[in-house]
Amino acid sequence: MTSTRLYPGMRDGSLELFYIKEEDRLMAITGGRVLDYEQLTPDETKFLDQIIDTENETRIILEGWSASRGEQKRKLAECRFGGLNFTPDVKNGVFAPDSFDCPLKNNCKGFGKVCKKLEYNGHKLNSFDEKAISLLISSKKNTVIAEELEIPLGSFEVYRTRLYNALKISTKQELASVAFILGLI
Repeated sequence: MTSTRLYPGMRDGSLELFYIKEEDRLMAITGGRVLDYEQLTPDETKFLDQIIDTENETRIILEGWSASRGEQKRKLAECRFGGLNFTPDVKNGVFAPDSFDCPLKNNCKGFGKVCKKLEYNGHKLNSFDEKAISLLISSKKNTVIAEELEIPLGSFEVYRTRLYNALKISTKQELASVAFILGLI
């Protein structure tokens, strides 16, 4: 029996936003439709207003990037919710940030503020964790992974154990599932 997994918004009342970097397009899945971000109704994007109005630091950064509230909302949607994954970005008033491969990560004034750090089982992931997870789910050997992370092999092994414990997982397969859920792959 073949199972097909549907993205949020295809069959439920949730909203999934995703950014296509190659085309510089922000898209949405909601109400069983795939739309350009600009086709969303003001009611469907009011959660972005709520975030801007309640997060002072985020609002100040967004205002520095653009005076237009519409552009601020679009940039917030892109940066905080731009990854395509199987966790809805908005469902029943609950927001779940996700990740996409932003070329400005770590070098952006809004990093960690406009975009939010990914979280799994209560553990907030930093850029190092995200890079490590991508390497750990690959077919690369531990010596190569440690070298690419620029840490000694012994430190890498301690780090990997702590990461697995923090994520409450014990296998590489579970880590791959976490990476998939978070939109890292």
